[in-house]
Amino acid sequence: MGAKLLEYYGKADKLGGMKARMRMAVMTRISSEKAGTEPDSPENVSKFEEALKSISQEFK
Repeated sequence: MGAKLLEYYGKADKLGGMKARMRMAVMTRISSEKAGTEPDSPENVSKFEEALKSISQEFK
């Protein structure tokens, strides 16, 4: 559970460190700690994908 969601946090971390991880938490409303236990449902994955797109624009 949550393996894909945790991958998105790793990608955000590479883009902008802790600040990008915090943006991910705010945008998805799922903390990095909670991401490991949340299901990799299509809704959650979509939410994280959209957040990552936005974060990648912010941290170019």
